[in-house]
Amino acid sequence: MTKNGWIRRNAAMLTAMLILFGSQAAGAEDLFHVKASVAPAYPSLSIGRSPLYGEKFEHFPWVNPEAPKGCRLTESARGSFDSLNTWIVKGRSPTPIHGLVYDSLMVESPDEDMVAYGVIANQVETLEEGRRTVFHIDPRAKFHDGHPITAQDVVFSAETLKESGRPFFQIMLKELEITALDDARVELRIPEGMEPTVILEFATLPVLPEHFWASRDFGATTLEPFLGSGPYRIGKVEPGRRVVLARVEGYWAKDLPVNKGRFNFDELAYEYFFDEIGAFQAFLAGEIDIFVDSNARRWTTMYDTEAVHEGRIKRYLVDSWWPLGMNGFFFNLRDPRFADVRVRKALAMLFDFEWPNENVFHSAYRRTVSYFQNSEFAADAPPTEEEKTLMEPWRGQLPGEAFEEAWTPPETDGSGRDRDNFREALDLFAKAGWHYRDGKLQNEEGEVFSFRILANSQSQEVVLNPFFNNARRAGIDAGFEVIDNAAYEARLKERRFDIAYRFYIPPAIPGDEQLRMWGSPEAAPMRDGEGNLSGIEDPMVDAFATKLAQARTLEDKKLYAKLLDRALQWGFYVIPSFHDPNAMGRIAYWDRFERPEELPGNGTGENTWWCKAAERQEAASPREKSRS
Repeated sequence: MTKNGWIRRNAAMLTAMLILFGSQAAGAEDLFHVKASVAPAYPSLSIGRSPLYGEKFEHFPWVNPEAPKGCRLTESARGSFDSLNTWIVKGRSPTPIHGLVYDSLMVESPDEDMVAYGVIANQVETLEEGRRTVFHIDPRAKFHDGHPITAQDVVFSAETLKESGRPFFQIMLKELEITALDDARVELRIPEGMEPTVILEFATLPVLPEHFWASRDFGATTLEPFLGSGPYRIGKVEPGRRVVLARVEGYWAKDLPVNKGRFNFDELAYEYFFDEIGAFQAFLAGEIDIFVDSNARRWTTMYDTEAVHEGRIKRYLVDSWWPLGMNGFFFNLRDPRFADVRVRKALAMLFDFEWPNENVFHSAYRRTVSYFQNSEFAADAPPTEEEKTLMEPWRGQLPGEAFEEAWTPPETDGSGRDRDNFREALDLFAKAGWHYRDGKLQNEEGEVFSFRILANSQSQEVVLNPFFNNARRAGIDAGFEVIDNAAYEARLKERRFDIAYRFYIPPAIPGDEQLRMWGSPEAAPMRDGEGNLSGIEDPMVDAFATKLAQARTLEDKKLYAKLLDRALQWGFYVIPSFHDPNAMGRIAYWDRFERPEELPGNGTGENTWWCKAAERQEAASPREKSRS
């Protein structure tokens, strides 16, 4: 899945501008205003920014447009499957292959957030301030059987996915009005109040062949290969074990700028394994060509093999390209023990990330710092003069260093027993009324400080053990409570927790959901079980979150998101945990392939590779080719 797809499936709400055909950069323009500009040579659709590629777009800069075609690439997949229908809830479907088998009106850009370029659609029109959009079908577009793709196929696809597709499709399509104006034009109408991002959602849906499905039950599981329109067709299928895709020689869109230099293998094979251990062993044995390693420890310790030393296995890292948000331990401020920022900061001082990262994780992970981690909205640099001016009315709530430096969580010396941090934590506890006496941290009434961290998995246990050791040394009764997901969600909804381990992933462009997430009841009345998990009631947070929600330009969004980030960071409302900077981006492969040196902005670049054998075949003389 590309960054855009991942963001859109996880973001609560995106407030942005729709720009078609590469209109001017958002800059100071109103993000909520929908506009269209004169069409350049290649159609594009973007939200909140101008497309990178316009009139002179011939191919992406990170492909080899002359890459030879040929050979097979074999990848591993986890689990099993008993149906090829990945669009429905029934059955176990294979790894997502349908982006290779089916084309859509537009394809998400591998270089830009919220940008798509035309595939089946060779022109897009917006009318009525973006509430009505017309997509024009490229007359060359066809399915693998030669049947032309029409506007009615687009309408059929939307109606079928809305009726029988997964919940994501049903929810997204529920209020849309889709009409075939004629064979070559399909119209999309969105209701007032709906975010324009749904146009991008619609444009990147797969277009299904109505004539193929007319005699078949779309809602049923099946192992019959589907008729598609993309660069590959479904070839050999061994249920539960293997799926092989075959490159379509006469693929209608192979020369479009978005496709040049990509999809170079004659076959793509997916071999299924019960777990990653089996897949990894098969890779080392040469049965798998490429292995995407999600385990940082294995990546560091288990590639000490002859094939790696001799260069027969190559490896590279890909930076995570999506917003990571806040991953950490959220305090429940409704509990008087955590209402004092000195207590929250003291506990943060006892949290030791450096020791397990070095000794257990081999320094593979990074400490999470921002509520907008890994995005352009993160406050990861000292405040600008404009930010400092807007922070000035709140100087009494912020430490002096907040005006001069970026916030970072307390860092230990990595020894597992950082004495300086420990002493500072005890001093903060004492100032907040909690004193170390007789081996226990107590208040004046003799109450012992205690807490439990609530979670729904053991994933954070390794990093919590040093934290609990430090807490117990300080006389705190600390523990870890792991419960099943249903009970966990119920406890969070009822706000029955001391500290809760939680992921928060922000939308690509933050908006009024931030006020619901962090605002006080007066600023943002909470709906049942939603919003403000920690119970923050901070006028500074309210002010910046309100301004962020009201911001009408991208630059203002960045400004107030960073100010909100700083208010939350310096409030110590969360003890940040860690994130993987290379999640899904540790690539190991056998040296039978070539790849461009440059990677796309959002992705691993595997569909740009080609086979060395195919390269040699391309360079061979006609007589040599005939011999082979």
